Amino acid sequence: MKNLFLSAISAVMVLAACQPSGPSFKLSGKLDGAADKTVVISVYDKDGVNVKDTLNIVDGVLDYSTELSEPVLVMVGEAGTRNTKNFFAENVDYTLNGSLEKMNEAVVTGGAVFNTYIAVSDGLKEISDKNNELKKAYGEAGQAGDTTKQKAIYEEYQANQEKSEEMQLEVVKANPASVASAFIVSNVYGYGSIEEMKEGLAMLDASLATSTYYLMVSEKIEKLEAVAVGKIAPDFTMNDAEGNPVTLSSFRGKYLLVDFWASWCGPCRAENPHVVELYAEFKDKGFDILGVSLDQKKDKWLKAIEDDKLTWNHVSDLKGWKNEAAQLYAVSGIPHTVLLDKDGKIIAKNLRGDELRSKVAELLN
Repeated sequence: MKNLFLSAISAVMVLAACQPSGPSFKLSGKLDGAADKTVVISVYDKDGVNVKDTLNIVDGVLDYSTELSEPVLVMVGEAGTRNTKNFFAENVDYTLNGSLEKMNEAVVTGGAVFNTYIAVSDGLKEISDKNNELKKAYGEAGQAGDTTKQKAIYEEYQANQEKSEEMQLEVVKANPASVASAFIVSNVYGYGSIEEMKEGLAMLDASLATSTYYLMVSEKIEKLEAVAVGKIAPDFTMNDAEGNPVTLSSFRGKYLLVDFWASWCGPCRAENPHVVELYAEFKDKGFDILGVSLDQKKDKWLKAIEDDKLTWNHVSDLKGWKNEAAQLYAVSGIPHTVLLDKDGKIIAKNLRGDELRSKVAELLN
């Protein structure tokens, strides 16, 4: 089931020039170890994490302000690192005090939206830390061949995940009109089914219908409904490795598997041998595959194709998670497969392994 930065100002006259005229998000405080360091403020919105400001810290003092169009999740930290302090910000006064080396331990005070989310974030960190320990233990048990222990660890991990969701949803129920609640809904339900996402939005007050995090979920619902089973697959054109445009609709007349993957995706690479066998068995019976890579580095993409012996058609715009076809098909995790009939209608999604082979065999034998 799926962060921001801060900046401080080096001169009073720069500060004066940057002061917003209306209510503003103001951040003050002290960061030990931040003297002469670059600190960034980022915001998390529908376009992902984007740097809002980059500033130099003088004597470790934070003195920053900007006008926010709405309450938003902010991340403050040293440029080029993931060592950030994440919190909800709105146009009121905030303080942040701590060490640049350990930003996640910095102490923040803020407004009402901040206080709503902080009620759950501390608990989530505790669960996250525990789950990280469980992941490590699961791997160690696997290396030792102890499947019984692995099963017990997995069950504990799943119970923690459920506890995490319950904890977050209690905050939503108590604060249905808070932007923080809209963020929580996008986090808990944003990778679920259409029905689950609609259930999440129904928990929120109507006043949030134009907020960023509400729209993130509602827009995803629209995208998923457009690529639901039974719908004609939206057409797209993307270049292959030689720069030649390949259009989805050009495969009409064959059953087609659209396979969203990437060279860096372990589960994708593990699934590739099964897809290779599937292609070899059915390629001469009216079946084809179009691989859509979420890679950003062309050399790694091409090496994976060669290493895994993927002899079908491949395309990529090398934009990673912002791959335009992946955006069109609301892909939130890979591997992600979409099976089309000869007329381009979606007949199944996310089939893998034996389940995928059985479906293709049913269609072609």
